[in-house]
Amino acid sequence: MKDYIFGSIVFTSHSTLADPEDPEDFITKFTGIIEAYSENSNSKAEVGRIQGSIVEIKKAVDYDCSVFDVIDATVGIDEYMAQVWDYSSDDYSKLVNPDEEILWDTLILDNLYIYPEFNGHGYGLAAIQRTIEHFNRDSFLVIFKACPLQKFDKEHHSDNFNKRMDLSKFGADNKKALKSLMAYYSSGGFKRIGKTEYMYKLEIGLKEDLVNGALQ
Repeated sequence: MKDYIFGSIVFTSHSTLADPEDPEDFITKFTGIIEAYSENSNSKAEVGRIQGSIVEIKKAVDYDCSVFDVIDATVGIDEYMAQVWDYSSDDYSKLVNPDEEILWDTLILDNLYIYPEFNGHGYGLAAIQRTIEHFNRDSFLVIFKACPLQKFDKEHHSDNFNKRMDLSKFGADNKKALKSLMAYYSSGGFKRIGKTEYMYKLEIGLKEDLVNGALQ
């Protein structure tokens, strides 16, 4: 795989054309196909995928839609938002926003995988950072759940996918795998939320520090 270089992410997102009315209209889902290009053969290969949602809290407020209704509108969104949202104050929790920065939207990354033959080249961190930049907001929060490949639910994927991921090569020690995975994402500026498997990052303005070749 040495002849492959960083390529691009092809994003597909879904949003309503009409003025938003329902709470789910303030949630934009997206999928990104991560591709790399070969210098030698002039070809490209899919190296992985990233999926997620943008919870557009600012837009909901502008349209007088309840933030609570937005958070509760889609299966799975509430699971992530419960980690970062303080329902008593109707704002981001001080656990993730101790300096009480003015935050609006939340970028949820609920699925990221890199095929095993492309591991070890920094595609994961680079894909996350480019996704953050692509869906950039003035001030927002990024959250995802660190999920070792060993914990992938085979039943929810095709046989071809399960075969390509070849999960049998990975060890059964989930705690060790989680620790290693979190250390990897910590190098990209992410922090663990308490003792959970969730990690977050605040994006307040532009930072010029480089982390593994990607802007932090």
